[in-house]
Amino acid sequence: MASIKSRIVLTGGPCAGKTTALKRIDESLTELGYKVIIVPEAATIAINSGIRCFGEKPLNLYEFQNFMLKFQYQNERLIEDTVKHYPEHTKCVLVYDRGIMDNSAYIDQESFEKLLIENNLKKVELLYHYDMVLHLVTAADGAQDFYTLANNAARSEGIEEAIALDKRTLNAWINHSNLHIIDNSTCFDDKMNRVVNSILEQLDNPVRLRQERKYLVDISCLSKSFFDSLTPIEITQTYLGDDEYERRLRTRTISGYTTYSFLVQKQDLKGTSHVYTEKHISEKEYNDLLNLFEVKKSISKLRYAFVSEKEKYKLDIFEDGTCILETNFNSKLVLPAGIRIISDVTDNKELYNYNLAKKTGVKVLTPVNK
Repeated sequence: MASIKSRIVLTGGPCAGKTTALKRIDESLTELGYKVIIVPEAATIAINSGIRCFGEKPLNLYEFQNFMLKFQYQNERLIEDTVKHYPEHTKCVLVYDRGIMDNSAYIDQESFEKLLIENNLKKVELLYHYDMVLHLVTAADGAQDFYTLANNAARSEGIEEAIALDKRTLNAWINHSNLHIIDNSTCFDDKMNRVVNSILEQLDNPVRLRQERKYLVDISCLSKSFFDSLTPIEITQTYLGDDEYERRLRTRTISGYTTYSFLVQKQDLKGTSHVYTEKHISEKEYNDLLNLFEVKKSISKLRYAFVSEKEKYKLDIFEDGTCILETNFNSKLVLPAGIRIISDVTDNKELYNYNLAKKTGVKVLTPVNK
């Protein structure tokens, strides 16, 4: 039976370069011995076949999105089941031309939640079915001279609408822990190279480097509307064993649904983590690991993930009121009003999660309601 090495979503706004990126990914990974499976964009298939929520005799938006959710979910699972029948030792990489969460960008959130309930699906389960998400920023935002409607008959957005849709699409994936934003800060060819290089890092590097900066922040002036616009993530981290490696179990709860993961890493004092193992596990595997290792410490926190100026931020609020902001190592730090940086704590070992953790007891936090 073949193995699926990674499930990667390629998403983004209109005219972002997805078609070219898919070709580049296919060529590059095939040369390296991978079997690349491109899962086509469900919306384009539907629209080009005449199933539409616009134009002459359209479906209403809710029914169209209900069809899209069922069609995409079943299509993805069918392809994944079939891929496993390739010969043993075949290294398969599945690249999805948009994932299921993209659909939430085209309908109001209340209706999308209703669709999930009707189809017995969980948002967090859909998010973490994929191992990696690459968001290509629309050419309308930063490369307007190259924005065109000519190469996709299913595309109809003007520049302002394209930028708004790009942001809604990005927000649909904001809570994925392995989200990469590929902007238009370089020429188009380099943009495509960044896509491929991000995937190669995911696949080929046995020890992955993660570089982040951390800031101690004051959020006392953040508005209630800031929190209302985001989905809080309840995180509990449990540290196992006592050696040179950090072995960490984590639960992430979003809207009442919990996922589990296991990580082994080393951290230095320059914002770099050497990640040796990071994987999603089942609840049974989680409990087995708890029984296998000695539990040293635990900590809980609330996380609010958001994007500002095309960069992702993670705001962690701990039970004692400490607030830590994490972002890319070279972030320009364009922050929403109400977040005040107190100090850069990237090199402050005392404020590492492991050292903030307590040896006994974990308090479950509730979302901020200012």
